[in-house]
Amino acid sequence: MRIAVLGGGPAGGAAALRLARASLAVDLYMPARPGEKPCGGAVPEPVLPRLAGFDPSILPAVVSPRAVLENGRGRRLEIDLQGVRIFRRGDLDGALAAAAVAAGARRQPGRAQQVEGGVGGVRISCAGTVREYDWAIGADGAGGLSRRAAGVLASGESVGLGASLSGLAWERMVLAFPGVADAYLWIFPRPGGASVGIAYTAGTLAETAARALLDRLLDRHLPAGWRDLPGPRYRYPIPVFGPWTLPAVRRGLDRRLLLAGDAAALADPLTREGIRYGFLSGTWAAESLLAGDPAGYAARLEAELGAEMARAHRARDMFFQGPIGQWMVPVARLHPGIRRVLGDLLACRQPYGGLRRRLLAAAFQR
Repeated sequence: MRIAVLGGGPAGGAAALRLARASLAVDLYMPARPGEKPCGGAVPEPVLPRLAGFDPSILPAVVSPRAVLENGRGRRLEIDLQGVRIFRRGDLDGALAAAAVAAGARRQPGRAQQVEGGVGGVRISCAGTVREYDWAIGADGAGGLSRRAAGVLASGESVGLGASLSGLAWERMVLAFPGVADAYLWIFPRPGGASVGIAYTAGTLAETAARALLDRLLDRHLPAGWRDLPGPRYRYPIPVFGPWTLPAVRRGLDRRLLLAGDAAALADPLTREGIRYGFLSGTWAAESLLAGDPAGYAARLEAELGAEMARAHRARDMFFQGPIGQWMVPVARLHPGIRRVLGDLLACRQPYGGLRRRLLAAAFQR
């Protein structure tokens, strides 16, 4: 069985690594210009050991930084954030792809230019050459060839606006909930700089207003002159998990494409975090092929993520429109138990299932 993996991010790297370690013939097609994304780059530490053959300890990272939560009224709360590593995406993606190649994956020169999937297999055009595969794992992001080859249209996407600022010594994570639509903002420390940004659902907030919110946050927290810091600026779609996700994955399977990561629209609807789900979905796609059951990939996504992502949608309403977003910062300042719940949620130790009950229970504890 010949497999192609399109994309060299968390999903593509994890898939290629898993397949190569199982001695399958796998070709890895990387983007032409891999780089940073408008995201924090934080990875929960418990997910890293699941990437057998990959050692993240060699990479520069910010480990378990202090976190500051801020609401729309300017109230702030500090939280100890344990069990999180923050990488530069270029470092993380490059090291994961290198581990896959070291395990036996073949990195193809140049980026894929055309993808055609059907009953007989998948044809990929690259650098003037056409290669044929039994299956392909599409992990080339929201705007990649895989989604177009599968006939998948964008639905329910969030927008990420931000930058990766270099030359800045920054040690704290800042998360701000301004009380505007379902937007939240961040400043994440990274080796040699910081990632900054705002995420919101498309159509709920004008881009000019979003940029103004981000500028005001950075003016409050970063040193004067931050606008002059070097580093690329971004505007990027964030494909969140929703009712469109599983039908899109099944549509891809009809064309012998297993969509993973952002190509499958797997980002958390509340936090818009997608790195963890990229790692997991890429690994699950590979394991479905290794088991000779590609169709089981969609069933596994539904079993592993369906209920939790539905809870994330409901939690989003609580955070951005309900009492949690309005009161969590002032109440958590008074209640150590609520601070622990929020810290566990941010570090991905607290699932959405049981979140409301645990918050209510913590509110009545001293």
